[in-house]
Amino acid sequence: MNINNTIFFALAEEQLAEGHSVRISLRGVSMLPTLCEDDVLTLEPMTGEPSVGDVLLFRYGGHHVVHRFMKRVGDIYVMQGDNNYGSEEVTRRDLVARVVAVTRPNGRTVATDSLEWQRLSRRSLCRKNIKNTMIRCFGRKRRRQLRPWYFALLAILMWAPLNGVGIPLDNYILGLRADHLLHASVFIPCTLFLMDVIDRRWLVWLAAVGIGLLTEGGQWLLPYRGYDVNDLIANAIGVTMGWLVILAAKRKKRRA
Repeated sequence: MNINNTIFFALAEEQLAEGHSVRISLRGVSMLPTLCEDDVLTLEPMTGEPSVGDVLLFRYGGHHVVHRFMKRVGDIYVMQGDNNYGSEEVTRRDLVARVVAVTRPNGRTVATDSLEWQRLSRRSLCRKNIKNTMIRCFGRKRRRQLRPWYFALLAILMWAPLNGVGIPLDNYILGLRADHLLHASVFIPCTLFLMDVIDRRWLVWLAAVGIGLLTEGGQWLLPYRGYDVNDLIANAIGVTMGWLVILAAKRKKRRA
């Protein structure tokens, strides 16, 4: 018999309030790879304060959500799915239950106080911290602040008379010329800074390649710089690397 979610969780909260444990089947992919769809979660009532990394059931926006507790800021508890970019901010009264065991679709049960679960949680927290740091450094707001500085630096690197500063750019690193590595690396973020002003992804790549062509072609007009088709290819390689990273991130975000 199918039960409406509102009724189901109202009954589940009643059982939890009486001190009983409750089992629910997980839906969605926001907790991948730690939790998968159709995992069965064993929940116990919230007692005391949660620890960072605990997976909790909580109320948010009229729904019941299972995500990981990331940190507490004053009276606000910050929750986030392992596969999500965004987070939820709730209060203590919104926390309903703590996940104490996970039963996989193959019937295997993992307790959340086991070493196996602790290893999974540490890896998940490490991934989340890296991802959150990247969002803080290169999120939309930060990109908007850094965009003019990036393109100004790009123009300086491409058009300034660097040949006379004594930087040995004709050396080889792992069989690749240092100047080619420099060209590729400085163009990797180019698509990242263009994606907010151009809608279509292929146009983002094309515009970034065009900037690479413009900066390298401009060197042909400068008496103190030299045009090199290999530098142009390195620019395009850097652009493509950054573009592929963005495509992979957006594909993962859609799945979440």
